[in-house]
Amino acid sequence: MAHMSVPALAVARSQDGLITRPQALAVGMTKDAIRHAIRPGGHWQRVLPGIYATFNGLLAPVHRRRAAVLHGGAGAAVSGSWACEMSGLEYGPPAGDEIDVLVPWESARRTKGFVRVCRTTRPPEPRRWIDDDRIGVPLQVLVDGLGDSPEPGVVPVVPPARAVLETVVRSACLPAGWRPVCASADGCPSCWDHPGHHHDNALRHTRALMCEVVQRRRATLTALRAEVAAAPRRGSALARLAMQDIEAGCRSAPECELRDLVRTSRLLPEPHWNQPLPGHRGIRPDACWDHARLVVEVDSRSFHGFGDAPARTEERRARYAALGWRVLPVSPARLRAEPAAVLREIEAAYLAGRS
Repeated sequence: MAHMSVPALAVARSQDGLITRPQALAVGMTKDAIRHAIRPGGHWQRVLPGIYATFNGLLAPVHRRRAAVLHGGAGAAVSGSWACEMSGLEYGPPAGDEIDVLVPWESARRTKGFVRVCRTTRPPEPRRWIDDDRIGVPLQVLVDGLGDSPEPGVVPVVPPARAVLETVVRSACLPAGWRPVCASADGCPSCWDHPGHHHDNALRHTRALMCEVVQRRRATLTALRAEVAAAPRRGSALARLAMQDIEAGCRSAPECELRDLVRTSRLLPEPHWNQPLPGHRGIRPDACWDHARLVVEVDSRSFHGFGDAPARTEERRARYAALGWRVLPVSPARLRAEPAAVLREIEAAYLAGRS
């Protein structure tokens, strides 16, 4: 640390202990001083080409995010699965070793090390992600004081709607379970037994993530719609299918699958999805046929309601019964394992309600 000038120390402190080679040279460090700092046994370590940590030891996630943005340069923002996680979304693919960084199209930066550079002709206005360790500072004070200067624990990230679309349309960068086609050139037992297995899994994941960003109010329906409309045609087919379900009112992947099933019926019309029960605005059933006074609810706390307790579910169903509505609960597992039987039950309940 003795070779590090006071200005260089100030720059590194504002960037979570990281500094780039041009920054170090600009504040007065010599090439020899940098070379000495990163030598074996020195005080610094090389994180990426031209980016150094002014400390030894393991890099924390905040250091990796900072390094990714520094590598991306002006206008760069964390994107993809890392951005989904930073936005508080649970259904995205795990944030792995590689970090996606969205950069303007004219940027000359290229993928290096653990940073995957993604260029775009329509860079979004990035948001400032704030590390949990900085929450002790009043949020508005912190945000107001940022300006364009780096701040420890604060990195630019693409807005949640953009993060979701950037994640699902880049299928080649997704884990095998998220890809709509088999990762093996020769196929695998799953797709041999069920030819649509990978497509169905990928669609389920896409629906879950896109529904979540709206259901948890991380993004507006308008913002998500705009991102889907602007997404490249290549790779966005599943996102466009999921958007149709979301536009219809579905707010979870199992609800979307229920909609798929209902649309195969020659008897059932399209229900109201997540709309207020007629005459009772405080109740929003998953699917509702008002003329038949029939409600179908998908029983899944993991996909629907984000923690809706069993007691609250029982209370809601008691209110349905008191108001004269029939409730048909359906589990996601049964919806996938016995779709024909589920459809027959819904149709029978619908006919009974209409008689």
